[in-house]
Amino acid sequence: MPAMDEIKLSLSQAGPAGELSIIRVDGVVDTITASQLEGVIETLITQDRYKIVVDLGGVEYISSAGWGIFISRIQEIRDHQGDLKLVNMIPNVYEIYELLEFENVIPAFESLEQGKRAFNLPSAGTGSGDRVWRADDKVVPEQGMAIQAAMAPGSKGSPSERSPLASVRRSSAPAASSDTIILQLIADDPFSSIAELSQQTRQVVPQLSLGWWQIFGILRRHKLLSRRARFRHARRQARQR
Repeated sequence: MPAMDEIKLSLSQAGPAGELSIIRVDGVVDTITASQLEGVIETLITQDRYKIVVDLGGVEYISSAGWGIFISRIQEIRDHQGDLKLVNMIPNVYEIYELLEFENVIPAFESLEQGKRAFNLPSAGTGSGDRVWRADDKVVPEQGMAIQAAMAPGSKGSPSERSPLASVRRSSAPAASSDTIILQLIADDPFSSIAELSQQTRQVVPQLSLGWWQIFGILRRHKLLSRRARFRHARRQARQR
């Protein structure tokens, strides 16, 4: 297992035509290492490979920067008739996945085989001619050069403006009044889910339409992603009334 602040990535392909890409991640996905994972996903997208499984079986921790990678690219992937599925999360990682309510956006499966079958491909097995590229490979076939480069430590992977945090901020930069409305809704009911907050916003201000991504951004800015943090916010507001 890689040390703290290190990440190891490998990529394999499955399906009869190798159309399914499987990214295996080991280590810690934080602000330092997230760009390497983002670089691999970016490379797959530029190669029109939109069926992606991310195997998190070796991941001990994912920061908001890591989660932001999946959130910022999922819509683009689905716009191209693809999908991204997470598999093999350990309990600690899965707990955060649930707290952030990502099950409403990105599906997760207990095993790699379940994740592969979810794509309904004729054959989910790895083809005999498939190549697994690793970050520490010294010799990589020509078609894998771009992916190996993206996996390399310190790799930019993609332009800085495509960083997961920047992408989330761009997609969730509502006006200040939107923040005020969401904060007030949380003060009234700290146990509302993101989906419920979206519905409540439309009821309170019909002309204001805040989607899942935008509300996620507001909660993230105010450090209210966990329900415990929302409950504390509600208690503070109650004391001030």
